[in-house]
Amino acid sequence: MVLCLITPRSYAAERQYGPIEANETLYRIALKYRQPGVTMAQLMMTIFQNNTEAFDQGNINRLKLGAVLKIPEFKEVGRVGRKQAVHKATTHIETYQKEVADRKLRRGELTPPGQAPRNPDRLSGIVVATNTATPDSEQIGGSKQLLAYEQPQQGQISLPEPKPASRKPRKKSAAPLFRYSYDLSIVDDDNVRLAQEDEDIRSDLILSPTIKARAGKKLDSFTILNYGGSLSYNLFETFDELNNYEFDINTRYRFALSSGFTAPIYSLSAKIGGQEFESEMRDSSFLSLSADLNKWMTNTVNMTAGFGLKRRESVSEVFDNSEARLFVNFDTEISKSDLIYTTFTWIRGDRVSSATPSLAIINAADAIEPDDAFGGIAGNQFAYRIEANTVVLTLGYNRILTPKMSFDLSARFVKSVAVDDDDIGYYRNIIRASLLGRF
Repeated sequence: MVLCLITPRSYAAERQYGPIEANETLYRIALKYRQPGVTMAQLMMTIFQNNTEAFDQGNINRLKLGAVLKIPEFKEVGRVGRKQAVHKATTHIETYQKEVADRKLRRGELTPPGQAPRNPDRLSGIVVATNTATPDSEQIGGSKQLLAYEQPQQGQISLPEPKPASRKPRKKSAAPLFRYSYDLSIVDDDNVRLAQEDEDIRSDLILSPTIKARAGKKLDSFTILNYGGSLSYNLFETFDELNNYEFDINTRYRFALSSGFTAPIYSLSAKIGGQEFESEMRDSSFLSLSADLNKWMTNTVNMTAGFGLKRRESVSEVFDNSEARLFVNFDTEISKSDLIYTTFTWIRGDRVSSATPSLAIINAADAIEPDDAFGGIAGNQFAYRIEANTVVLTLGYNRILTPKMSFDLSARFVKSVAVDDDDIGYYRNIIRASLLGRF
């Protein structure tokens, strides 16, 4: 028996190799112990079977950093059949490639941009370090091809030395690369006036197309900066004065404090924008700030929780408002194409309703003015602003239709109660159906 002359970093009499360092692979290690009469697949799978504790999740591509491998004797290697060894090794590689693709899908790198409207800024692009010596795609692809080539041969194959992993220098683009997406929604709102009494409640159907642009810059393996903007139009079937378009520019800074798939990722966001209505008194500009964290609870359940502040300045004082909100969202993947989500939001701040005001409303309102969208003084219709506590429960379903398109359906239930008078408030139900995609 003749051993290959390539000497491992640590090779004692008991035939050990280690400790494992970053970017080392079982294939590259097996090359150092290659012998006539056995295939690389046989040697790899025998090493694996003798050192299962050194591989995370029982996969040959997940060598644990710092592990020390026991190298088997020649007679042990020959006990594993050639075809069986190739089949097992290839299965390990394909399983690992699928896991990598699934992880990118969850991180947003491969996800069709179809995302539920409740969370349009889903986290993506963060590279999280692990405690395994992770091979790159070139190493994985090369070892898989060489194993396949080796399978039909009956004699010993003189395998070429795989190319060492290397990073190709990235070309600097002259301008940021923007990705464009769209959201085409139909919304059924059973209380567009946010009114309390039945005689004041009005429903309407809204068509809402949105175009978004986003670019980003990775600052390091744990940090990314996104920026972009959006433009949307809301067309009401009945109340034309509520027709409006909204625009904004936004930025988000994302970072992780620790490594690992389940480690939380934090975000700080800012958005400025404005709205222009057919009803001029509603024209406004706004600024919002938020902070949130995102964490995978399991392989299929993702949680996002956060806090936000928003300030709006309008042409009419009654539509000026400020609010603070807390929210928590859970996404649950029920299949590769299907996701359900639940969001709970609590809001403390100004709510603007429109109705024929009662004496209690007049006394509680911080501002009140005739509302020209619903008849104004002639119809005794007024808009009034009241500080309130509002809770919102959203239930939704998202399905990927194509690699660049998804369908989203959600139901939102709203209850708002005035801070100073719990007899003043309203209920509201919103059903939204959306077609989401990327250009």
